[in-house]
Amino acid sequence: MNTASQEADLAPAWYLRAGEVLEACGQDRAKADAAARACFAEARNGYRDSKECEAMP
Repeated sequence: MNTASQEADLAPAWYLRAGEVLEACGQDRAKADAAARACFAEARNGYRDSKECEAMP
């Protein structure tokens, strides 16, 4: 699941849910990383500017 969340081009909601699961399994910062990936997915789909995503912590 970690590899898929890092390498695949998935729907933003998938990244967010995967981050929740990975963090529950003990992976640090999984939710924050997932939020950034979801942001970039939304930018690829034209729903937001990628500069917003680059500014995320």
